Amino acid sequence: MPESAKDDDLVGSVVAWWARHAPELPAQTIEFTKRVARMHALTDRVTVAVLTGFSLSRAEYDVLGTLLTADRPGLRPSELSSRLLLTTGGLSNVLRSLERRGLAALTSDSADRRGRRVALTPEGADVAGRVVREVVAAQHALLSTACEADVRVGTAALAAVLAPLESRAAGR
Repeated sequence: MPESAKDDDLVGSVVAWWARHAPELPAQTIEFTKRVARMHALTDRVTVAVLTGFSLSRAEYDVLGTLLTADRPGLRPSELSSRLLLTTGGLSNVLRSLERRGLAALTSDSADRRGRRVALTPEGADVAGRVVREVVAAQHALLSTACEADVRVGTAALAAVLAPLESRAAGR
């Protein structure tokens, strides 16, 4: 790593501090989780900038994107909650907001009369498609400053680390 990159490595300096002051803590765990959090913060910054132009919150965007990419039209609120790691109460507020704006609709579940399904309206599908494209373009512009091969390797490594975590979260 070039010396100037080391000087700008905020996570590295935090990890070094912990290594000096609490050497019994697993430095690799600290570094990995801090780097993932830092990556999220940097990508979230450009994401939120795009969402502001659409008057969408991060949670609304996540719901729209999940509904857009679902393998079937309409998901149960519990499926959305599970996929997005949102509480049912938090999801209810987001769904009410999207419904008020005409972007999503709650309907009865034809397979379970007591259940409900959430689906995008035609306007919601249009907005979701446009906002996802703009968010991805902004994130791509941010990542374009990194080496493409490093991004590819990092993506594969994160997928490998995430797989057992997802299984554990699903109780498998």
